[in-house]
Order: sequence, then structure tokens, then C-alpha cells
Amino acid sequence: MAQSKIEAMLLDPEFDYLQPYFYKNPWALRCELGLGTDRASQIQTARARARQIHAILFPNGADLVAFNYWLLDWSDSGEAEGALYRDSAGEVEDRLRREQRALRFLSEMQMKYRHVSVKNLKTYAAPGEPEYETMRRNRIVCYADSLGFDDPALLDGQIESEENSEVSLVSTEHECIFSVYDDRGCDIVFADREHMLAFYDRLRPFFLAYDLAEMERRRRNEG
Repeated sequence: MAQSKIEAMLLDPEFDYLQPYFYKNPWALRCELGLGTDRASQIQTARARARQIHAILFPNGADLVAFNYWLLDWSDSGEAEGALYRDSAGEVEDRLRREQRALRFLSEMQMKYRHVSVKNLKTYAAPGEPEYETMRRNRIVCYADSLGFDDPALLDGQIESEENSEVSLVSTEHECIFSVYDDRGCDIVFADREHMLAFYDRLRPFFLAYDLAEMERRRRNEG
């Protein structure tokens, strides 16, 4: 079966897909999720609005799930780091918890779903910066096939977790990537202008006002 444009993009190592997605992709839209005066109300409205957007883009559920697996080589050289932390033991436990969460999610997804790993992708670090030589990023693309994903749980994980794997839901039919970055909002990246226009008016009620002018410029295809 021929690949969709969006699948081909995700499997291409040159497609880095790093935040901020909206500003780095020409046919992207940005929506606001968490509305309210306190954390509880923001989480509640974020979950509701994310599900409404999901229902528009994924009436039959996601076809693919893409996420990052970050690898950091902790075995660097240097002075004792304990002086940097008032609770060195707590820092060690925090590192372990972060690694365990990431590895558990990777393992659960790869053991259940057919998948492709796109390795050694661009990171946020530039040459010469401390993490450039120690940080690695792989993108894992999982296929729903006949199993399907638990889309609501994946969305909730993005909304509620302070640390996540930057999980995105993907529609090969509608050629888009739906990326909730936290309880504040989300970006929808389309493979081309035609698919963006097809959903523009339906997603308009969710648009983030701050970026509305840029979205209108994209709609008009002004360079």
C-alpha cells in the first residue's frame, strides 16, 4: 500500500518534527485547550476540547502514533555533582524515574504494535553545546492495524503529565499530526495546504487568538 504523505514525512529522518510545531511547519494550526482560572478547571476544559478536536480529525481513531524516545548518556566526566543538589539521592531517584517512565512507554508500545524506529534525529542542542554529544533522539512510529490505540488515554497523558514522550496522533486519511503539548494547547500539522483548508473552518472555534493572524495568512497562502 502506498504511503500517505504524512507517513512518509514521519519516516523521513530529515523531518525533524521538534517543538514548536506550529512555527516550524507551514501548514499547521494552533488551538487553545485549557481554559479556566485554576489548574483543575484548565485540565477539565483541556480534556474536553482535545476530545472535540480529536472527534473532528479522527472519527475512526488514529492510524498511527508517533513519539520521541530520548536517550541521554549520563556517563560524562567532571567534578562531583552532589554539591549542585541539596538532595543528591533525590536527584538520582528522579533521573531513574524519568528513564523508567520513558522506557516503560517505549516497551509497551513496541511490544503491542508494529512499529518503525527512525534513529539519531536532530535534537534541540546545537554543535558545541553540552548536550550535543550526549543526547540522542529516536522517533517511534506505531501502526494501529486492527488493534487500534487508546486515543483518549494518550491525549490525557499529554495533557496531565509534566514529562512525556511528545506523543502525537496521526491520520493518514486526513494527512495530519495532532500534537497536544500540555494542558494549554495543541498543534495540528497537515502535510499540505489542501488538507489544512479542508479542516480550517471546523477547527476555527478552537484557534488560539495569539496566532490567528498567522493562521489567516497561511489560509490565504501569503508568503
